[in-house]
Amino acid sequence: MNHTKAINLMAENMRIMGRLSSRLQPLLETNSNNSRQQMSVLVRLYLAGKIKLKDFANREVISTANLCSIFKKLEQDKLVIRSVDENDHRDTWYEVTKSGKVLAEKLMDNFMQGLESLCKVLPQEDAEKLAKTVETINELLKKIEVLNA
Repeated sequence: MNHTKAINLMAENMRIMGRLSSRLQPLLETNSNNSRQQMSVLVRLYLAGKIKLKDFANREVISTANLCSIFKKLEQDKLVIRSVDENDHRDTWYEVTKSGKVLAEKLMDNFMQGLESLCKVLPQEDAEKLAKTVETINELLKKIEVLNA
């Protein structure tokens, strides 16, 4: 198999994962007044740990202006805390608060339960094949990531 075929299969995989992912989006809803996008950013910040605004924006491919408004709302709700870099006052750091951590973990649990319910339709043999295949894909994607760092 050449690179072109692998690339086309990866693109197809991403499209399928996107469709499956859209079924899981409602799991990011909470009883609070936060949007799905805000909850998605909260979870991604939780996974990233304390990070500079501009680094998070680049990593998540979101404008700093849009991210600032999301963080402002999350900060008002005491889910995120902001701090100014002591060495460079132009840099702002963000991290989740304890209550933000609790909510992010709840959302991730909901997401995992949703994934589990999507995969329950597979027979055991197919589930095992999927697990082995995804494990191989993850190993190769990490290799691609390292080689392109």
